[in-house]
Amino acid sequence: MAREGKQKTISSLLILKTARDAFREKQGEKYIETIAPFCQIIWKVMEANEMNEFDAIAKIKNELPIYKQPGAELLFGCALYEIVEESRLSEIEK
Repeated sequence: MAREGKQKTISSLLILKTARDAFREKQGEKYIETIAPFCQIIWKVMEANEMNEFDAIAKIKNELPIYKQPGAELLFGCALYEIVEESRLSEIEK
């Protein structure tokens, strides 16, 4: 059971990485400024609820209307991947 969960997580991260890479390439220099607000929302939910990034994104998806906006799923996905990967985060203010 735990192995299946780990494989699903890895598969999901690979999907997120692919989407993030394509979006980052398309956005170019605007990438960080575009996803920064979404990273900040995830961090705030994590801090306010004392939860990890995966639980925070589930809470955002289920409870915040912003997640229902067009394109939000991709932007939150990119932000989540950046948080998990911890790359380029020095450029984003919490």
